[in-house]
Amino acid sequence: MKRDIDISPRKKQLKEEYEQLQKVYADLVIRREEMLLDEKPRLEAMYMDAVGELLYEELCLKCEIALLKLQHACMQAYVNRGEEPDMEAVEEQVEQAAYTYNENLRQEEERIKNARAFIESHEEDNSEQKLKDYMDLKRLYRKLVHRLHPDLHPDQTEWERELFLKVQQAYEERDLERLRALEQELDAGMPSSSVDNETIEEWEERIAKLKEQIEVIKKEIEQLENSFPFTYRQKLYDMEWISSQREEIRVRIEKLEKERDWLQQLVDLLSKEGKR
Repeated sequence: MKRDIDISPRKKQLKEEYEQLQKVYADLVIRREEMLLDEKPRLEAMYMDAVGELLYEELCLKCEIALLKLQHACMQAYVNRGEEPDMEAVEEQVEQAAYTYNENLRQEEERIKNARAFIESHEEDNSEQKLKDYMDLKRLYRKLVHRLHPDLHPDQTEWERELFLKVQQAYEERDLERLRALEQELDAGMPSSSVDNETIEEWEERIAKLKEQIEVIKKEIEQLENSFPFTYRQKLYDMEWISSQREEIRVRIEKLEKERDWLQQLVDLLSKEGKR
């Protein structure tokens, strides 16, 4: 009898601790999702809108320079052997290399295009009702994460796991009505993975695992905070910083233009010598 009296308060304490840790974990999951799904695309769009076109111009010059260097090296190899450069062979090598560079340029163009589309779409989404819907979406998602996240409910059913995947998809698509429907589905199904009969040792094991998972997600968030574009979070609202960044890129562009022109002269000179 004494053993039951000792266990009951301890189990209650562990359950309360676990419930508090669940809330902490759910909040961290929401924070990570907000960073990845909301803040990251917004900051990337702001960065590309601020300096994207200049960066694209810089990248174009770097590609030109790389191709001119390749062309010069191929032509110089013929000259070093005392041969006339085979311009068809040289151009073929340059064209093969250009394919990769052109793909890089295409991707950069796509980033700029997506950034503009993102900013335009979000400028249209700033109505009071849409902001209210977004806050409702976040609150509901937080609630469903707390009820369905597999890390918080390791004994959940397959139905619950599938339901949580649907919840994640609805949140990523910003579908508030779908989230509400999924909440109703969860309430109607009323799945239960009761842990009331677990031992103190099993509760302690649950708490230890959840603490480990909390540390893992904290590290993930920390890594995000220390990576692009989050390191530019404050700077992207500083017009002086943006102006200085643009000027730095323009200076680099001027140097690259001079290097490109110099390389073009070398290539033209080799071409003339090869025709003698």
